[in-house]
Amino acid sequence: MKKFIDWIKSPKSDFALFVILLILANFVGRKAFLRFDLTQPKSYSISKSSKQMVKTLEEPLSIKVFFDENLPSPYNSFAQYIKDLLAEYEGAAGKNFSVSYMDMKKPDNQELASDFGLRQIQIQEVKNNEVGLKQVYMGMVISYGDAVEKLDAVTSINGLEYKITSTISNMISKVDTLSGLGKGNKIKLTLYLTPSLKNLRISNMDKVEALVNETYKLVNKKNMDRIDFEIQGPTSVMVNEVSDKYGIQTVSYKNGSGTDEKGCFGLVVSMGDKFQVLPLQIQRSFFGNIVAGLEDLEENLNAGIQTLLSKSTKVGFVVGHYEHKLEDENDSANFISVIENAGYEPVQLDLMSQDIPAGMSTIILDGPQQDYAEEELYKIDQFLMKGGNVLFFVDPMFAQGGNQYQMSQYYPLNLNIDTLLNTYGIKREQNMVFDQNCHQQNHQQYGKLNYYWVPVIQKNNLAKHSITNNLGYVYMLSNGVIDSSEAKANKDLKTTVLVRSSDKSWVEEKDIMLNPIVLTPPKTADYKPYELAVLVEGKFKSAFDHAVMSTVYDEDGNVVDTSNDELTAASFLSESKLPGKIFVVGSSQITTAQLFDKNSTSPIAMFLVNVLDYVNGREELCTMRTKGLALNTLEIKSQALAQTLKYFCIYGLVVLVVVAGLIVLRIRAKHRAEIRKRYNPDDTREIVKEKKSKKDGE
Repeated sequence: MKKFIDWIKSPKSDFALFVILLILANFVGRKAFLRFDLTQPKSYSISKSSKQMVKTLEEPLSIKVFFDENLPSPYNSFAQYIKDLLAEYEGAAGKNFSVSYMDMKKPDNQELASDFGLRQIQIQEVKNNEVGLKQVYMGMVISYGDAVEKLDAVTSINGLEYKITSTISNMISKVDTLSGLGKGNKIKLTLYLTPSLKNLRISNMDKVEALVNETYKLVNKKNMDRIDFEIQGPTSVMVNEVSDKYGIQTVSYKNGSGTDEKGCFGLVVSMGDKFQVLPLQIQRSFFGNIVAGLEDLEENLNAGIQTLLSKSTKVGFVVGHYEHKLEDENDSANFISVIENAGYEPVQLDLMSQDIPAGMSTIILDGPQQDYAEEELYKIDQFLMKGGNVLFFVDPMFAQGGNQYQMSQYYPLNLNIDTLLNTYGIKREQNMVFDQNCHQQNHQQYGKLNYYWVPVIQKNNLAKHSITNNLGYVYMLSNGVIDSSEAKANKDLKTTVLVRSSDKSWVEEKDIMLNPIVLTPPKTADYKPYELAVLVEGKFKSAFDHAVMSTVYDEDGNVVDTSNDELTAASFLSESKLPGKIFVVGSSQITTAQLFDKNSTSPIAMFLVNVLDYVNGREELCTMRTKGLALNTLEIKSQALAQTLKYFCIYGLVVLVVVAGLIVLRIRAKHRAEIRKRYNPDDTREIVKEKKSKKDGE
């Protein structure tokens, strides 16, 4: 024992103690570590809501990361980014959260990825001055309880935290809902297939029952065995009834005897009164009729179940005034798809025959072209007075005529919806904003064309607000000016101009031509920034001074005269009882396919969903969705300055490090010399050095 104590006290033990200290520090550092995220959008750290969610997990949740090593640029940094991000989740989570990184060189892990449904994706690789294609794994699998979800083809790190957190949130909701289902209340999967359709020449029809049954067993196992499956063969008499109920595909054909028959074919997943029709149907191809949708059966079934179980917020789209068509892919279908993917349920709302449901917190007016009835305006007004949210997408003008030989003529769009907006302090002008900072496109014949009516709104013209904070730019389209001066003057309201045009913009009110070939900026104009989108929050004054009674219809649709009724009941709010929010933008074209691509990943898509999240109290999701460096671009004001900074970062920093190193070496050498001279003047090394210096001096 004495020898051990002497060893501990001796200098020989210093190295061993240092190693022990490092080991203990690493054990502590695994949980008590400190990281700094210096990026403006906090791209490398997670939000409070994500931390809170993983901290309160009630069941074990595991994430398996399937990423190949040595990926080519720009994917080579993705794996490290994901590790950093998941380290944030692990640091915030409790014991029920775990992460595994799978070595994709091992065949067992490749087979496991295939079992989970992950597919290799094809990326471009430049090697030995040649461009080739490479098959790689880039995905994750999240397991919670018996539920399994995959994030396949993670080819972008933008919004990755939002994808992970929303997936986990949906899984928790799904598992909790499945656990709470009673024994007699299961999810039901039904294949409707008229037997005689099997005798027709339809490719893959003979495989349908087996493939659906196989997929059912796989999905049912992952969903706690809470799914029942059955096959129904509706006869010709039942076809119309089934088709009318679910909207599945009907097929008319002649049987073997030449008699006309009718069958139906479709796959429906339902729970109670809610149902989803899965994309499985007969399609016409070059080679004849074929059953389409079999290859994505598992993915579509999982998506259908998720839709049934999700606790989505209903959003009302007011219809009946020639608004945009919500189902049309060339119109607003992509906008609707974005809303659904964000956890909202779009519902069409006819205010002439319906009241706004009590549980609905937001309604949207998307491109009305016709005046509203007084009782419709009253319902909108009173909805806002009760603390509701209203999103106004209203065009300043309407186009008339126009074809491939003649351009459309634009006229002011006057709508009585302005009676509401004016009362709330917002004025909608009948003009169109043009901006020199706009979308440009190269033309083979005319060169670079400027689309002045498609302003590109840079970050400096976006408000410093959670809706727009992480957006580097936003495209607008055919906007009219919004005047919010009266709302700003109202102390009861908080007004935020979310989007402005640049200081190189102007307005036109007549003789408007949306032709990039002939349209040029005027030499004399009132160039200045204009308000394009405004958010107003607070307590509003009603646009009405009395209650407006709803029209009553009889069974035949005729208006009932209620003027002689002995009892009339009505409720009227002259001002807001709860704070509400309105969002007003002078264009409905921004919700159409002109700006929304099929994937709906454009900045305008994120901007509009952020607006919807903000007014519904989901402010945390706004910054989470737009995290990422790709959306936050730098605005280059001087090419010379940009080049200087570029070369400074490449070469200048290296030179600074070398110079700093030489300075440090010089200081340390001088410091050592001073110590030796003071405490050991007889040091032979210094004496020899001094003699040598004197001899050199002689």
